Amino acid sequence: MHVRQYGLIGLLGLLLGCVSTYDPDLALNARLVVVSGTLTDLPEQQVITLSRSRSGRDSANVSTPISNAVAEVVVNGAETLLLTETQPGTYVLPTGFRGKVGNTYQLRFRTSEGGRYASSEEAMAAVPGIDRAYDQFNPRGPKTNADGLPIPANDVYVDFADPAGTRNFYLWRWRLYETQAWCATCKQGRYVLRDIGPLGSGPIEVIGCVPDSSLSVTNLYDYTCRGNCWDIFYSTSIDVFADSYTNGQPQAGHKVASIPVYQRDPALIVIEQLSLSPNAYRYYKLFADQVQNTGTLADAPPAPISGNVKNQANPAENVVGYFAASSVAVNRYKINRQNVTSTGKFQGLFYAQNGRVPNVEVPKGETEYGKGLPSALCIPSRNRTDQLPPGWNQ
Repeated sequence: MHVRQYGLIGLLGLLLGCVSTYDPDLALNARLVVVSGTLTDLPEQQVITLSRSRSGRDSANVSTPISNAVAEVVVNGAETLLLTETQPGTYVLPTGFRGKVGNTYQLRFRTSEGGRYASSEEAMAAVPGIDRAYDQFNPRGPKTNADGLPIPANDVYVDFADPAGTRNFYLWRWRLYETQAWCATCKQGRYVLRDIGPLGSGPIEVIGCVPDSSLSVTNLYDYTCRGNCWDIFYSTSIDVFADSYTNGQPQAGHKVASIPVYQRDPALIVIEQLSLSPNAYRYYKLFADQVQNTGTLADAPPAPISGNVKNQANPAENVVGYFAASSVAVNRYKINRQNVTSTGKFQGLFYAQNGRVPNVEVPKGETEYGKGLPSALCIPSRNRTDQLPPGWNQ
């Protein structure tokens, strides 16, 4: 695969999370402005990220945040909403802001160096709800294990009613919650927690991994979670659809995900069905064709992808990313895995993530494997939560 395509694939996560992209035909060692952001009507904080991307001839791109920019969103060409930088390169709209179907939105920002950038106006179109989500067990999923054998999967589908009389463009993305039993790994060290309340019933002081020079430098000890914990996974492919030939017809069996079965525990998938403008659809479709339908090493590199953000003083500057506005329909679907019929051995989520089985510490002075071990806290992050995911008990 061409090295520039590695950078393109590496930003797929941003494309689906915040809807950004990357130009595969960039000039090597160029410092490209990258814009990531989709305004939605979901009751959540609306985030825009600004960064610069640099690629090397022998490596994927490296991204650095654009800090201290003055950023704003213009609503219907009149109302201006100032964004606040909450961490380097991350800008949020005012608390409580939600997009509205029928409104138009334009992103504008000025960098600390004086560069002025603006997107085209994006209109937020309505999106139909998801009528039904369901899954089917697939004993030969798209992923393979270390031995080259297919990993079974739960293929997830949605049904929805496409509105008649209007052109509609869709994008699907999802996030998956899987139960996680192991919350810490210490290399050449041991995990330490300390109760600092009365009789061990009060707060916990997390000391974490404490180095132990008596252990090998390659030694790894793994620790179970102290309470409930879920790892969060996000879609990494672009899934778009236009109703050009099916306008107004019921849409049944649109496959949105193929979830590998690493463990028999239930999982929760949160499916988001987004509306797109015609220009946004063309942009994502071109991106998907170039990244997901690549051929062999002998194929020519893909053509440049042009987004909707421009440098106001230099329109020829190659600015990466597409600022979009989308209405979103959400469906929370519990994958119970009761239909998993394979007799193969499921080695667990830890093995899938680490390529090995957990190595449990034997504390000094103990002879029983695993006796008296501390458990590790489930530390919340973008990829992990200790809070029960909404819809888990449905």
